Amino acid sequence: MRRALNHSAMPAIGFIEPWSVKAGAGTNVHVSCVEPGASVRIVSIDRDVTEVFDWHVNRMRPAFSIRDYDLGSWIELPVADIQSSGDWSCSFEFLCSENKIDKPLLSAGSIGVWVDPAGCLTVRGVDTSYKLALVANERWYQLLILRSAGTTEFVVVSDRGVAIGTAVVGNTETGMPTTVLIGSDAAASTATFNGRIGRISTQSAGHVHSWRFPTKGLIGRLASAEDSNAVLTIHNLPTFSVASARFTGEIHDPRLDPSHFDAVHLHDDDFGGFEWSADLVVDVPPDARSGAFAVEISTSEGVERLPFFVRSAKPRSSLAFLVPTSTYLSYADERLPPLRYPWHGTDRGHRFAIDNDFLCLYDVHSDLSGVSLTSARRPKATLRDDYHYPLSNCPHLLPVDLQLLKFYARNGIEIDVLTDRDLHDDGVVSIAPYRGLMTGSHPEYWSTPMMKALDHYLDGGGNLAYLGGNGFYWVVAYEGQTMELRRVKSDIWTGRPGEAHMSITGEPGGNWEDRGLRHPQTYLGVTYLIMSFGPSRPYGRLEGSRDPAFAWLFAGVGDAPIGTKGTVLGGAAGYEIDAVIRCQGTPASLVRLASADGFDDSFQVRPDIWLADGDIERETLRRADMTIYRHSGGGQVFCTGSVAWIGALPEPDSENAVGRIMLNLAQGFSA
Repeated sequence: MRRALNHSAMPAIGFIEPWSVKAGAGTNVHVSCVEPGASVRIVSIDRDVTEVFDWHVNRMRPAFSIRDYDLGSWIELPVADIQSSGDWSCSFEFLCSENKIDKPLLSAGSIGVWVDPAGCLTVRGVDTSYKLALVANERWYQLLILRSAGTTEFVVVSDRGVAIGTAVVGNTETGMPTTVLIGSDAAASTATFNGRIGRISTQSAGHVHSWRFPTKGLIGRLASAEDSNAVLTIHNLPTFSVASARFTGEIHDPRLDPSHFDAVHLHDDDFGGFEWSADLVVDVPPDARSGAFAVEISTSEGVERLPFFVRSAKPRSSLAFLVPTSTYLSYADERLPPLRYPWHGTDRGHRFAIDNDFLCLYDVHSDLSGVSLTSARRPKATLRDDYHYPLSNCPHLLPVDLQLLKFYARNGIEIDVLTDRDLHDDGVVSIAPYRGLMTGSHPEYWSTPMMKALDHYLDGGGNLAYLGGNGFYWVVAYEGQTMELRRVKSDIWTGRPGEAHMSITGEPGGNWEDRGLRHPQTYLGVTYLIMSFGPSRPYGRLEGSRDPAFAWLFAGVGDAPIGTKGTVLGGAAGYEIDAVIRCQGTPASLVRLASADGFDDSFQVRPDIWLADGDIERETLRRADMTIYRHSGGGQVFCTGSVAWIGALPEPDSENAVGRIMLNLAQGFSA
């Protein structure tokens, strides 16, 4: 369905590609804006006082405009072989999920097959309608279209191979189709079909073509098995590698038998990313510092900033901050519908997502299946330096991480910036020059290449500071600008049986601790345990922190509680927190330095975590642990175990224990 962006909540949005760019290179800015002549400038967002830069900005379009976009996925068949004088046939497998309004299953010229919310299929012409069959949701059927010299016959066949409905229409009503669409009407004026599509075949002019959807790789074009020139087009990123009509429940790995998963799931709110031309090209000077910046767009209705990140052409510091863009992308444009979630605050980014039916990886589609794909070519309306999470009414993600960059800049400590997507693409070479690597407040989503690069970094003697909570948790995969997640079992949404493997790589999805050899405690020292929006708590030092080996880290830190104030729910330990559990894989040299406890009853240990001592241990784990250990590669791994930690850094012209520890950490890791 084609629609124009609704800007009621935000006057300007857009995306920057790439949003991590090296100094000396350029990046494209794609904008939708209510004011054609809105002004633009490049600003810093990682300094206490905003800096304005005179970098060269090339105008690629004469004026801004309100942009259109496609919502919902569909399939377009090639029609080159269809001849008005010959016979033509088409068949495909389909499964309906929830469709709340009448939806197009097939569009072929002036005739189409529609399904209503009750599952009634009808053949619709310009002025006529024929009842075809009644189908049930979540069951596979086959639709056959048989066009002869005078008539076109539509047949629905059940999963048992029995014809359950037939309609015959004169060809004077149907005309000769110039396009054949599955899941969409030709005018793109109606919401697309919710459901699954399996094996497609056509026959015309003596030519037979068949298509089988792959189980690995996201594609937009698929050639037939018989002819590489007969290509169908798959629009707007449906979900690949889903259980097909051949799925029996006996095989849950597509790599063992792809035929069980050779289908795609179409949704009326699928979104493959904006296909816009660039409005601007920003040339980043070769001597630009590394950091977090924004394209600032000013209108009479408000100012919006589109963030992006600059890497140094060559490392300028011995420290690097790893921006968790995978987590940013996972949350971007989260809807949080107020009817489902009790908002404690408000944010225009969520209102924008609701107005435009955008979804993130925490949402479900309109048919209640989980959202497993997202594109970086999207608005990211909730990714801003002034963002407040409505469920907690406090900063989350980018604005929290910016507090660390501002703090270090304020104290004269230089730190290079790069993103976890850079780590995914470039591997360990992107971080090898740095003595110390620091994460953001919520580095939750990691791909296999990222994990392998981190392993090589630690094996090579690098130091790691995990400055967040619920980190290194979910498995993701990338293909181009698309990121994929399969949650499997989760209280966010649960995937369907057999669909735990990611279509991009074929590897198992879910969380890292269930993958084996990747339990976070084995390389971080702590494990994610608790999530709550209750009040954050301070840390208290433990005896381990008084060991002379850690005097460097606690220099200038007294015995008072650490982190009694903070922007994230009021303290240094909160929101999502990690602690040490009894685990055979725990690093032998691990030391608990500090711990936060006294959390209210809203903080409960997640029920899916396996504990060696069961409920006895569970009662002791309502805490956050700060830890450190010496890695076998020679470096040190320091963990704060809390999403709220960075938010407890001191404000300008003030000091506190959290700030002192972070200054000591920077100095120690730089040595």
